[in-house]
Amino acid sequence: MNKFSVMIIDDNEVDRYLLTRHLKKTGIVGKIFEADDGTSAIEFFDSYQSNKQKNPNDFPPVVLFLDVNMPLMDGFEFLDKFTDIRQSIKDQSIVVMMFTSSDNDEEKQRALSYPFVKGFISKSNVNSELLKDKIQSVVVS
Repeated sequence: MNKFSVMIIDDNEVDRYLLTRHLKKTGIVGKIFEADDGTSAIEFFDSYQSNKQKNPNDFPPVVLFLDVNMPLMDGFEFLDKFTDIRQSIKDQSIVVMMFTSSDNDEEKQRALSYPFVKGFISKSNVNSELLKDKIQSVVVS
């Protein structure tokens, strides 16, 4: 089975650590990139060619797990900027899963209005099986 690379974009170090542990337990995730805010994540994708050279088999990550509430650049600001970046890169298969403690229906609808946002995962309900199912449902092998 192919292992997929993912990226976690979250300002909370504990949440990144816990998500990383759950992702590793799925057995389907290989490389895990991390960014502690939306700005760092945008810079990561702005360095597309450099990252592709450094990680030829793992870049770009297939699934981004994106927190909504972050300083500097929140999840929605990231989605707006990522829309432009996504159009300029050749790989259009990158999908985003919102990973947040918010259960606000308006935020869910707003996030899901982006065509590449494929899910909304609550931090309080996350587990390895849920993640495995979500990743497998959105990744085309």
